[in-house]
Amino acid sequence: MEPVRLWAAVEFTARSGSTEALLTAAARAGLHLYGVTALPGGFCGHCAARQYPRLAALAHRYRVRLRVRKKQGLYFRVRPLLRRAGLWAGLAVFLPLLLWTQQFIWFADVSTLTAGQAARTSAILREAGLQPGSAVTEAKLAAGEYALLHSGEFSWASLNFAKGRLEVEAAAAKPKPDIAAGTLHGIRARCSGTVVRTNLVSGTMLVVPGQQVEAGQGLIGTARSERDGTLIFAPAAGTVLAQFEWNDTRTVLLEENIFQYTGGCTHSIELLVFGQAFALPAASAPKNAVLTARHYQPELPLLGLALPCSIRETCRYGQQPETLCRTEEQAAALARLQSLQALYAAWPDAERIARKEDCTVNDGRLNYTVTYTVVADICG
Repeated sequence: MEPVRLWAAVEFTARSGSTEALLTAAARAGLHLYGVTALPGGFCGHCAARQYPRLAALAHRYRVRLRVRKKQGLYFRVRPLLRRAGLWAGLAVFLPLLLWTQQFIWFADVSTLTAGQAARTSAILREAGLQPGSAVTEAKLAAGEYALLHSGEFSWASLNFAKGRLEVEAAAAKPKPDIAAGTLHGIRARCSGTVVRTNLVSGTMLVVPGQQVEAGQGLIGTARSERDGTLIFAPAAGTVLAQFEWNDTRTVLLEENIFQYTGGCTHSIELLVFGQAFALPAASAPKNAVLTARHYQPELPLLGLALPCSIRETCRYGQQPETLCRTEEQAAALARLQSLQALYAAWPDAERIARKEDCTVNDGRLNYTVTYTVVADICG
């Protein structure tokens, strides 16, 4: 009887009249009563809800008073909802709407990528118009794949879209082997210097350690001759470390007008849903504000399901002009930092050997001149 109780059952009491005759008549009529217990002047029992009207007719015949004590089962919980017309109308509207929204992106799956790759991929796809809440076309998918390949980070990329799910698959680009990075016209010196060390990968080394070379001089050639005079050609690849001097000049103001953050900030939110952007009311931006944008996708708080929309939050940080005063030591430190940044931008593998610098102050300006003696790869 448990399935009956789970769907629809009735707990009732029977008093007065001929209750014994009622039990006998119910058994003859095929009414299955269970959980029957004696009560003063009658009994308490259970039966399926569909059999209760027939039991009530028999009780009336034998002048037994029936009273429903409790209704049990899923049917009695669902029945009030089935009587609500708005529920059925909402369901009739929801199903076509659900099918129609499958042409929009609900969720972008980038689980096959690393965290950094996923963040950069999402930014690239947003520029191509592929983000949660936007409609998908074949042209957008092709443009998104081309943008991922054009970024140089991936050697292969594929975008698959079905029923609101955009699946991103990509393979990271592998660096070219050193032998393939060689040139067929030889390698020449980027600047003059004294050769310290050489490392030949392919081709013919034309210089030796301790040799003085000039800018534009050949360092690694592409041909060498065998004993019989036969020339063998190979791409020129390798490194030539040389010691040379690098000069730089910087000028730093002792008093400079700059913008400082005030601590004020305003937020503006833009909702992208079904291919349309809706900006929510926001306060006016502070003067000389710096903008920072953040993109995220809302989820249902209980189920954790992604919604077919995305949110762009823009933070505007206020600034105000102020005069920054520097001491000569601070200005020299800033100029030194700028020179080091320029050095490593030009020669990323530079190893500093010595430094010679000079500072002069004229008309509120610090003029900084530095000469670094460095060892770096001069192959160009």
